[in-house]
Amino acid sequence: MADTRSPRTARTIQRILSSASRIFGRSGFRGASMGQVAEEAGVSKGLLHYHFRSKEHLLIEAQRATFRQIHKRFSERTSRGDRGLGPALSAFDAMWQSLRDLRIAAPFIVETLSLTSQEGPISRKLDTFYKESTALLEDGIQKVFNDELDALTVPPERMAVLIRICLEGLIVELAQCRTEDDLAVVDQAYADIRELFQRFVLARTEQPDLDPDALAAVPLPW
Repeated sequence: MADTRSPRTARTIQRILSSASRIFGRSGFRGASMGQVAEEAGVSKGLLHYHFRSKEHLLIEAQRATFRQIHKRFSERTSRGDRGLGPALSAFDAMWQSLRDLRIAAPFIVETLSLTSQEGPISRKLDTFYKESTALLEDGIQKVFNDELDALTVPPERMAVLIRICLEGLIVELAQCRTEDDLAVVDQAYADIRELFQRFVLARTEQPDLDPDALAAVPLPW
């Protein structure tokens, strides 16, 4: 669907989303208010509520805007011929940093993610966000590995889902951080995921087929 908003309206919405991201990052979701966002964005509360009916809606849209901005910067780089593993890792880092900057809001993000199984406007917005973010990831993978698509260990559409799930898992871990030591553990987990991505995103040797028997359920110790 084409965007029929005027340039002025688009700029206002972008200003609101940028202000919301800064305030959520500073104060967390519960500590932030729509009034604070309106004041920082330089708009009235009425105009803010016209565009965003709730803080939940605003948080989801702020994250969507962040993914779009990362994708735009990434697309500009690939259009200049900047392709391959290096740019892919840079984009991965940018996505992680945007989530880490919102770590104070992580508990609420996890709470919001749980609403996907319920009917309602927030669930529908989350579903739209999932689909769009995954599509943007897939498009980015297609562009950055344009000359090496046959060498990818998994196809772009599956890799996009895998990256999204990894980032969601890191959000869950961020939500449980209470100390700087806790945060250091999550940072290390990201570094390890990044290292695995760097080593195995491109197939360098033929991999053996999985043994179906090895995938059978194993009783957990707890």
